[in-house]
Amino acid sequence: MSLEISTVLEHKENLNNDFFKKKTQVRAIESDFKMVNQTIKLLSEGGVNAVTLEAVGVNAGYSRGLVSRRYGSKDQLLVRVLNYLENWLNEKSKIATNNKYGLDAINSFILSISDDFYLYREKYRAYFWLRFYGLEQNKILNEYLVRSHNMREENIIKWLKEALALEELSRNVDIEMVHDFIKTSLMGLVHNWMVDPNFNIEIRLKQLVYIHLKNMFSNSHFYHSVNFWGE
Repeated sequence: MSLEISTVLEHKENLNNDFFKKKTQVRAIESDFKMVNQTIKLLSEGGVNAVTLEAVGVNAGYSRGLVSRRYGSKDQLLVRVLNYLENWLNEKSKIATNNKYGLDAINSFILSISDDFYLYREKYRAYFWLRFYGLEQNKILNEYLVRSHNMREENIIKWLKEALALEELSRNVDIEMVHDFIKTSLMGLVHNWMVDPNFNIEIRLKQLVYIHLKNMFSNSHFYHSVNFWGE
């Protein structure tokens, strides 16, 4: 009987331990989510300088000490937020380009950003603040950004190659040149919006797709590799 009681008590203790572990895990996930979102809010409103461990903790309803124990440093917190935003953008891109190829995928990718730019204004501003900050002065963020940047470029190159295979582009088109135009156009519009929040980036992104890119794709035979202007 004593053995049975001991077994029951041990089983009950294990259940309690499992419950406690799951409860702790849920709390950890919830606190991480709150801290990440408060960091995004601070980034959107005031850039990287507005983010401090104390501000994140207070705004999320926790102490500075908890934020420090969780992430270790401000840089590591920013890396966590950047990783969150990159995953979010990648998921949006997958949904927007699902079962789409070539030029259709490129256009859908850009239009999906245009359609919800103001709905997710805070996330976009936070993401580009981190991009500009990382590329300028933060080695830890820079290394992470280079990897994600390369992956995003590979996607556009892949779609352009699909367009070539689908005969949506001229056979002699310089894919790298077309890619550079798309990339610099997007970043130019984003930079204008970061400097001037009243800049209507939704309309400009749609104009990029329906006017500029449409014209370039329709006349892709002009975009062939040359050694100097006018060749």
